[in-house]
Amino acid sequence: MTSRDGYLQSVLDWASATDAVLAVIQTGSLARQDGSADQYSDLDIELISSDPDTLARDDEWLHQIGAPITVLRLEAGDEQPWPTRLAIYRGGVKIDFTVAGVERLQRLTAAGAGGLDDLYARGYRVLLDKAGVCALLPPAPYRFPPQRLPSQKEFQDSVEEFWFEAFHVPRYLVRGELWLVKQRDWTMKTLLLCMAQWHALALHGGKVDVWHNGLRMDQWTDRDTWHAMQQVFGRFDTADARRAFDATVELYGRLGREVAERTGLAYPQACEDQIQEWNRAVLARLRG
Repeated sequence: MTSRDGYLQSVLDWASATDAVLAVIQTGSLARQDGSADQYSDLDIELISSDPDTLARDDEWLHQIGAPITVLRLEAGDEQPWPTRLAIYRGGVKIDFTVAGVERLQRLTAAGAGGLDDLYARGYRVLLDKAGVCALLPPAPYRFPPQRLPSQKEFQDSVEEFWFEAFHVPRYLVRGELWLVKQRDWTMKTLLLCMAQWHALALHGGKVDVWHNGLRMDQWTDRDTWHAMQQVFGRFDTADARRAFDATVELYGRLGREVAERTGLAYPQACEDQIQEWNRAVLARLRG
């Protein structure tokens, strides 16, 4: 079995011999100083290239590093300015490659650009710099990025979207459409996570790291919220899906009202009340 360190050395050997690669920078948990890395941590690698388009278009170079089992190819988009190649190699080592041009670093070092972005601020390591393109990078402060609470419009839009999704679940339960219940439920869970993050920020005056995608939730939520989260996922049957739905809407409503109270925002209670009134009438048919 090839070790994670062995694959990292293979990346550096390949990059050193490839003219189009100017620098290799490691980010992610293995580059931070918060003790969050473990034996399951991925390698997060940024390849700074003089020709990133060619590396992205022809990624046979992935095989020069090792024998990939599978590769997920994500192209550049609005939320992701550079293409990525997420490769799982034999031995169970996953490497997330970002293929970027020199302008990736120029944006971080340009005057008035605000310094390092959130990813680099958490920690980074320059593993290879053949052309001096990393010379002006400021040192990482090893801190979590500041998070802001929502505006009234952002808050209201998010709450109303949650209750819009919640409106559909009871009718799908009555119809026995459990797959559609799960589809709507996952959108509700995404909005619940957002509200839980806002709740943590409101409780701690913004001085808490809420990470992303629910990572380390047990560390940044309060005890009551963490325990309540244990109830919001259900099995693929009507009775347990109903139980989990009730737990989800109860928790979301509580968190939303507490966020509003602590931040001076207005919670759209009328929206919740009217949706819940309709939902109770529909759900009563499950007992019939």
